[in-house]
Amino acid sequence: MNKRYSNQKLYLVVAIMFFLGFAAVYGIYGKGQPLYKSLAAVKGEITIVKPKIKADTVIKKEIRYLCRDKVNTRIPTTSDLVGMDFTGLVKKFPPEKGWNIDDTVKNMLLLARVEKQVCPYHREFRHLGINEGYLAVYEGPLGYNYKVLQREDISIDSLPPEIQADLNMAMDYDNQGQDNQGMLKAMFEFENEIQLNSTLENFDEFRE
Repeated sequence: MNKRYSNQKLYLVVAIMFFLGFAAVYGIYGKGQPLYKSLAAVKGEITIVKPKIKADTVIKKEIRYLCRDKVNTRIPTTSDLVGMDFTGLVKKFPPEKGWNIDDTVKNMLLLARVEKQVCPYHREFRHLGINEGYLAVYEGPLGYNYKVLQREDISIDSLPPEIQADLNMAMDYDNQGQDNQGMLKAMFEFENEIQLNSTLENFDEFRE
């Protein structure tokens, strides 16, 4: 009987000590708040305040084209961007319109956007490729196989095997070695319609 009473007393003492210990930790570290906060609550407390754009900040606007060319423009310090905060900057150059704001370089701001077309210089370029099994004329330089301008009545299967192989390499231009790329440019890339039409005449014998 006494042993059972002693065990109960021991359990009670341990329970009281555990409670007091927890209360002490809670009081020291919790400061009246839960010891463990949700991720959302933690994120809500972390706010990164970016500084306003200063007069000596180098601001550049960069337009990136699908032909990999870039057009850079330096925005003058008299621009209305000077003094603007990050919130205002995002409103002026919204991500949903393709803008990317890069401020990773100290005292420099890069405003970049991708245009889903070739640059003005390459817009007049043409190259030959394959479309649905036929010889086709594409807009822009080799490597840009997005816009078919016309499809010729020339089946790829009717062409000599070596030309078929070259056209297949042209369609996979970016994965070719430098020597092959140079060869393909000489064969299938043209700076204007006159050069293109001159080459197309060589394919007349294969027309259906």
